[in-house]
Amino acid sequence: MESKIGKIIFGVSVFGMTLIGNSFLHPVFAEGLGVGKITGNYVNVRSQGSLSGTVITQLQRDDIVTVIDKSNGWYKVKLSDGREGWVYGEYLVVRSSNNVSRGDTETTVGIVTGNYVNVRSKGSLSGSVLTQLSKGTQVEVLDRQNGWYKIKLSNGQEGWIYGEYLSVRNSSSVSRGDVERNLADKLIDFAKSFLGTRYVYGGSSPKGFDCSGFVSYVFSNFGFSLPRTADEQANVGDAVTRDSLEKGDLVFFKTLGSSIINHVGIYIGNGQFIHASSGAGKVTISSLNEGYYLGHYVKAKRVIK
Repeated sequence: MESKIGKIIFGVSVFGMTLIGNSFLHPVFAEGLGVGKITGNYVNVRSQGSLSGTVITQLQRDDIVTVIDKSNGWYKVKLSDGREGWVYGEYLVVRSSNNVSRGDTETTVGIVTGNYVNVRSKGSLSGSVLTQLSKGTQVEVLDRQNGWYKIKLSNGQEGWIYGEYLSVRNSSSVSRGDVERNLADKLIDFAKSFLGTRYVYGGSSPKGFDCSGFVSYVFSNFGFSLPRTADEQANVGDAVTRDSLEKGDLVFFKTLGSSIINHVGIYIGNGQFIHASSGAGKVTISSLNEGYYLGHYVKAKRVIK
């Protein structure tokens, strides 16, 4: 059942091409009204333009469809797999193909947010690996399907990248700072998904983590290969001062009377960090500015750069 909760709020009309959130992608226009972007989650595609139509499938926010007809507040759409159906107009933003000019179809670009990211022959893990890209590589985005982006490389080669490893923008709005912040936020969200996971000495998987195992596991999900122990991790990246910490920075401590660095966490902003704590017995969030860790803080390093 369609929900208004998932509706996207735009800073400027989509027809002006200034959006809050992901860029509006421009696949090749098929014959019809133009293209549409889904603005809610679990939006029903029905067999006819009314609530009495049977549900063919459901679409997710930001999915792109070809719009081929309109009737009584419903749009007839064509999906990427060729199927056709009807979507209620409340959950679709439509851009008319008649209004498209060269200036409107600004190149949509993506910046790779991980290292050794696979480019595949099709948008699934079953696609063969064509090449690998490093963090910061810029590509042209051609299409999006089922969480994968079809891209074009600088040498003209085309392939598919999983969406988790690509930050998408209009070419005029790409900045290095945006990419770094986007990656750090994704990394922190991923780290938070393990809150409450039990502490296990030597653990480096969701079955149980120690401090450095947790950090290396989280960062490896985004293409970073970090050493295994806290004192070794303290030797990578760029040093940052405590008052210039940013989200995603690594923070290091000497605890339990140790003479060397033996604890590490990930700074998440607002004076807090997430870590696998032996004292708490689980992955938890603690303060840098008060309590035990205030007096045992040693330094910080920046890996996301």
